[in-house]
Amino acid sequence: MTPLRPGRAEVRRDLLALGFGAAVLFFVSLGARDLWQPNEPTYGQAVVEMSKRGDWIVPTVNGREFAEKPVLYYWMALAAAGALGGVDEFVLRLPAAAAGVLGVLLTYLLVVPGAGRSRARLAAVLFGTTYGVYWNSRAVQMDIFVAVSTLAVVLAVVRVADHGAAPLPGFALAGLAAGLGFLAKGPVAWLGPALVLLPYLAATRRLGALRSSYAAVGVAVGLAVSMPWLAVLYIRGETGFLREMLLRQNVTRFLWAWDHRAPFWYYLEYFWIDMAPWAWFVPLAAALPGRDHEERRLDLLAWIWVAAILAFFSLSESKRSPYILPIAPAVAILASGLGDRLVDGALSKARRIAALVLLAAAGLVAAACGLAVLLRVVPHYPEVASQGEALGGLLIAGGTAILAAFASRARARAVAPAAFLALVLSLEILAAVSLFPAANRFKSARPFCEQVIARVSPEEPLASYRFWAWRASYAFYTHRAIPNLESAKDLASFLAAGRRSFVIVEEAEVTEARSVLGGREPLVRAEIGGTTAYLFSSR
Repeated sequence: MTPLRPGRAEVRRDLLALGFGAAVLFFVSLGARDLWQPNEPTYGQAVVEMSKRGDWIVPTVNGREFAEKPVLYYWMALAAAGALGGVDEFVLRLPAAAAGVLGVLLTYLLVVPGAGRSRARLAAVLFGTTYGVYWNSRAVQMDIFVAVSTLAVVLAVVRVADHGAAPLPGFALAGLAAGLGFLAKGPVAWLGPALVLLPYLAATRRLGALRSSYAAVGVAVGLAVSMPWLAVLYIRGETGFLREMLLRQNVTRFLWAWDHRAPFWYYLEYFWIDMAPWAWFVPLAAALPGRDHEERRLDLLAWIWVAAILAFFSLSESKRSPYILPIAPAVAILASGLGDRLVDGALSKARRIAALVLLAAAGLVAAACGLAVLLRVVPHYPEVASQGEALGGLLIAGGTAILAAFASRARARAVAPAAFLALVLSLEILAAVSLFPAANRFKSARPFCEQVIARVSPEEPLASYRFWAWRASYAFYTHRAIPNLESAKDLASFLAAGRRSFVIVEEAEVTEARSVLGGREPLVRAEIGGTTAYLFSSR
């Protein structure tokens, strides 16, 4: 049976503990990693340029209007920069980290009325440690905002429909969350809650909740939050910006994608990766035993949540793994039901054995990977030997702890899951504190840009050659606008302008650029995130 509904004091204590833990997970060493290509520097440069121009309405990158995303993230980063004294990696990631913490708390609040504190706490922890949530909460990305806004809308409506919460504030909060979601990612932020709530309320015969005047209040609040920015754009004559953001980046991308094309089954693969490691246990969470009516409804909601969003985005021509991040709360809910019953000994023998076999396999794989890191990676990459040794040692220790739990059959069902969760948390903290900063030498444009700054004065012309339109890592870390030359003719004209000038070229275009540059050798050469960047001079 579902535990008794906890009191407010107990819920507050849980929220404080979860909030503190999530803050540690998402905020520790948040600024230690540089902005990595392709997207982080683009969004970061948009914040820099909005700050310099004093224009909080239209984002630009390298002086060009950047209409791929709405403005909520930029506003939050600009506010943080104003409060903390400037734009840097920590400031730029702070909005996403705050959203991640909020998502942990909202997951708890969604689960606790129907399933009790134990499962709610576990679901919140599993949400925060899901790979996709962890990464997107520590990156300059917008997808975590869509996940959290979807969660907030679902929470607000379900508490009204299922748990008797006051409808006026409930729907008003749902509208607020939906409006903010729109400002974060556009119309797609409204689709997630609709895809989840409409079939769920229909299945539980509660669709009438959406026909009330209170639901109309929620719609009004959502429009009041999201429409003023659009109205200002329209009044300013930014119709091209509006078409790009609302139509091309949503309707056209869905129906006739120009990039990120993938087959229908794409998410059947990335579900297991981006929702790792808890997605691995979801198949065992079907029809869990020992549930009352409210907990069965919670599980039904979670299954609909996963199925509806996966199905919808599988129909899109354009597919990227962060698009399914909104299912992370549902995955955590389902996995928490299994974990709660595994620890309590309430699973059938077959299901218990299957869960323990998965945990044992995870322990074996972790220990084997740790050994491989120590024997194969550390000797070949001495520059990151200390990080490799820490990673290898942690994997071996964690894997061994999981396997050691099986020494006592009576305690394995509680100790093995705890050891696995501890390993996941430890790996994520190690990555934040040590592994990600060490990867800067392979992924960051900052060292290359520091050499560019040392060789190119602010008065000397600097351009890039045939970059992706929104490539901004060089602009961000050289602290200057870098115009992009689109053709060999443009490059020849730029180099022949009379004064010494410089051009940054990446590996894919270096052969073509050399045909214009003649026999000039690069002044700087560096490996950056899978490509090679070169700095050439006109003389």
